[in-house]
Parts: sequence; structure tokens; C-alpha cells
Amino acid sequence: MDLVSAVETLVPNPFHPALLTLAAALAFVFATYVGYPAVIALWGRLRPVREAPPSGPERLPSMTCIVAAHDEGDALVRKVENLLALDYPAPLDIVIADDGSTDGAAARARALAPERIQVVSNPTQMGKPSALVRAVRAATGDLLLLCDTRQVFDRGAARALARPFRDESVGAVTGQLRLDAARGPGFYWRYETAIRIAEARSGSVTGVTGAIYAIRRTLFPADMPPDVILDDVYVPMTVVAAGRRVAYAADAIAFDRELDVGREFTRKVRTLAGNFQLMALMPSLLAPTHPAFNRFFWHKTARLVCPWALLVALVAAFALPGLLGSGVFAAEIVFYGAALFGYMRGNRSGRVASLAYTFVALNFAAMFALWVFVRGASRVTWVQTSTLVTPNGFEQQARLAA
Repeated sequence: MDLVSAVETLVPNPFHPALLTLAAALAFVFATYVGYPAVIALWGRLRPVREAPPSGPERLPSMTCIVAAHDEGDALVRKVENLLALDYPAPLDIVIADDGSTDGAAARARALAPERIQVVSNPTQMGKPSALVRAVRAATGDLLLLCDTRQVFDRGAARALARPFRDESVGAVTGQLRLDAARGPGFYWRYETAIRIAEARSGSVTGVTGAIYAIRRTLFPADMPPDVILDDVYVPMTVVAAGRRVAYAADAIAFDRELDVGREFTRKVRTLAGNFQLMALMPSLLAPTHPAFNRFFWHKTARLVCPWALLVALVAAFALPGLLGSGVFAAEIVFYGAALFGYMRGNRSGRVASLAYTFVALNFAAMFALWVFVRGASRVTWVQTSTLVTPNGFEQQARLAA
């Protein structure tokens, strides 16, 4: 068989619409999950952001920790104990942003140090954004440290978050959420963290980790919509729009436990529905003139398109005549079969199948999130997630604002 015959067997028609469609779909998925992270990492190495050098000795600004809570029980008390133990020599007080709780946990937490803790409550359950805005009005610190109840902070987390604010160009700083595993969702979170580090090195992070981040009090959006789902993206985007950047503090650590893919799927559906909502609330993010357009598009928007690109790639490969089409289609089937195996076997499936399942589940979550958003079924509520073990070994019944 000569070369021409071999090529014709592989691809009978190099201009076949199915081939062009397949190439475009796979290229988009590759650019989203591999290309953008690689480019932003290279950009961070070649043109790192120039941080203003500190002048004089380290002077830590005053800080107010804001803990969002709704019927957290003992978890809230333990979280406040954790915050009171932080190594932060400057004034540090705590405001519990209570969203209409009825379990009395906020009062028990305040009793730990009444002179440093205050409780600001919504009269009824109105959602996390409303509770946060109300609590921020009562805050007095130059910096706000926002967090949830489930995660446990490293003792030096507050100091590490405050340090980058010596640069006046910094408006917010996100910390590092460290999970206890690297399979499935844990691996995905490490991948996500690497992107955030690269974004910070090259300019500004697209979103913060809601479990641990700080912001200048004067920059917190007092007009944040009460129904916003992703306050941890909405807030940093307002910071960027104000001409400041969002930094990353790798040594500001919060510890958490990896959720299984099923519970991660539920959380991810709400997160991705929140991305659709965010584009509706802040359409300027989709304008090429917006300072965060490229980062927001490739880090957030493109991932909402990828599931459909994957579906198009599957159909195009099936429709493409020749060995190339058959080979690509077979490879796709094998990949989705591995994902199914990962779903059926769970933690016993092995790393490859577990990662395939995680990838497919998260992309399916994006498809389902569109349906949720269109139906208007995504609400700002608090949902019970799991019983978790912290690094100190105690178990806590945790609730997380989705």
C-alpha cells in the first residue's frame, strides 16, 4: 500500500465536515483544560507581576473574621475556637454572620470571648450573601477574613493572608484549601489550585476560595445581590473592576476533606449554575475590554461549553469515514467506559478510572447546571454535606453554603 492509499484509508476526505468539526471540538477542549493553564503558567514565569517591596517593619492591619453560618451546631463553636487561636498580633475580632439560625450555636460561640465576638443575625433565613453584607456593616477591621465553618485554619493563616496587602495594588487575597486526598475531586482541586497560582503570578486570580480569603473592607461590595450563588467569584470580580488585583497566599492554609464524586457533583452543579448566573449579573465580564475577560472566559465560561464540545466530538468521530474516525470514536468509548467503571467501582476503581469518572461527572454537571439555571431552581441555601474529620482528629457535622 502506497502512502496515498494509506492516507485515504485513514482519512478518505481531509475536508470532510465531520473531520473539521471533530478537530475544532477537540481543540476547544484541549485549549480549555491544557492550553490555558499552560499559557498562564508560562506567562507567570516570563512576565511575573511586580509586587511592591515592603517599606519598614511588618505592620499587620486590624482584621475582622466573618464566619457565615446557619444552624451549624458544634461545628460553629469549634470554628470560632480555631479562629481565636490564630497567630495574629494585630487586633482581630470575629463577627458571626448568622443566617436565621435556631440552634443557639452562635450564642454559645460568642460566649467563648464576648469582648472579641459579635453575632449579626438575619431575622429569618435569607441566604449567605445577605448575611455577609449585614455582617460586613458591623465589621471594624481594615481587612475582612471570610470563611465557612467546616474547614480548619493553620495557625499562621491570618498573618499569611494579611502579608500581601502591603502592596497597595492588592485588593483581595485567597488562601490555599488543602484536601486530604489526590484521587478524583482531590486531584481536580490540585489542578485548579495550580491554575490559581499561575494566575496570581501573572496578574490576578479569577476567583477566591470561599473557605479562606481576605479583602480590604472598603472594597467589599455592599450592594451584592442577595441571591448571588458564587459570592467567592462575584466579590473578586468587583475587586478587579475597581482596578485592584487578587493575590494568592500559598502559606495561608485551610484543611478540608475530599468529598466523594457524588457529593462533589451536587456542589459542582450549583457552582456552575452560579457561573451562568454571574454572567447574567455581570455581563461586562463577557466584553473583551474587561480587564479579566481572557481569564474569566478560559477559566470559567469555556468550561461551560466543553461538555457540548465533547458531545459534538463523539458524534463527529462516529460520522467520520475512515480509520481515523473509527479510532477516535473507539478511544472516546474506551474513555467513557473507564468513567463508567470508575462510577461503579468507586474508590476501588484505580486512579485512571477515578479521574475519568471525575472529568465526565464534572462536565455532565455543567450540562445539568444549564438546565438548573434556566429553570431558576438554583437558590442560595445551606445544605448539609458530611461528617468530616479535621486534622486534629475530631468529627464535626458540617454544613456548607453551596
